[in-house]
Amino acid sequence: MLVLAERIPEWMEQANVPGLALTLIQDAEIAWNGAFGARDSASGEPVTPDTLFEAASLSKPVFAYAALKLCETGALDLDAPLADYVPDPYLPDEVRCELVTMRHVLSHTTGLPNWRPKGKPLRMHFAPGERFSYSGEGYGYLYAVVEHVIGQAPVDHVRANLLEPLGMEHSRFVWTGQEDLLVALPHDENGEPRKKGLWPKMNVAAGLHCTSADFGKFMATVMRPRAGNPAHLSADMTRDMLTSQVQVNDSAPWHKDWPRPEIKLDDLVGWGLGWGLQHTARGPSFWHWGDNGRYRAFAVGFPESGFGVVVMTNGEKGQRVISRILRQAIGGDYPGLDWIERAYAG
Repeated sequence: MLVLAERIPEWMEQANVPGLALTLIQDAEIAWNGAFGARDSASGEPVTPDTLFEAASLSKPVFAYAALKLCETGALDLDAPLADYVPDPYLPDEVRCELVTMRHVLSHTTGLPNWRPKGKPLRMHFAPGERFSYSGEGYGYLYAVVEHVIGQAPVDHVRANLLEPLGMEHSRFVWTGQEDLLVALPHDENGEPRKKGLWPKMNVAAGLHCTSADFGKFMATVMRPRAGNPAHLSADMTRDMLTSQVQVNDSAPWHKDWPRPEIKLDDLVGWGLGWGLQHTARGPSFWHWGDNGRYRAFAVGFPESGFGVVVMTNGEKGQRVISRILRQAIGGDYPGLDWIERAYAG
């Protein structure tokens, strides 16, 4: 831990990343929390264990977990068309959208783009299940279905049935500028602070605000579900969550030439129900990355050993620091991280 703690500030300085929080998990328990640098480079206010970061796309597996819990209660069916649950079609002029299921959403095989294009109509690019294509828009569809089925705001449901029972006391999907919360400010590529955006409505694909320790608690729950705990998924559903549904490919929706008709599959990286999955020398693991521009995050867990890492940063170049922590300080191979780096480079 000492060597790791000594190296991180150096890497942060080189990448102009002001603040970082790191949680290590061992035997599916929080083993160590580290807070580095400043939550606001202008004031010098430090990152503390209670500092919230925008978790960005780490939001997705949290909402996926809550949605799968609704499957266990019988409120939803993983393989039923989502169109069966709501009175109005999500895409009125697209017949293929009527075939989209929760399994398609959570495995990113809906055929929808990452986000609906500005000034242009939303449309599907593939038939559901045809291929992997990362989609926050799909999560927006699932959100609308969950809201209709449970008859209440999903933000309240997720807080009461997942965040609070798991002890994720600092986590929330809505942030309206509450001054009592220590939230890390975003910083640009030069390490200069920028205005923190508000999240007045729940965005299940990108809006979670939490500490690295809170997300570590969630990771530990995924690794070691406990029978009889109403907030935990069953062992069978957890196994389904961490079972690959599709292999990722080399055509990402943020590429200018997306969608390419010809794609190359990645043999080492697949996608389960809410999580990326990778085969490593340490064994199989689940992971996810977060990118809200000036907030970067990464989480990875190894169910067999109970080992995991959560890193959150408030700098545009945070991924550079994350990569060095995982590769140089902790070691091991991370095919999922390799895939992300290739996807952004492409």
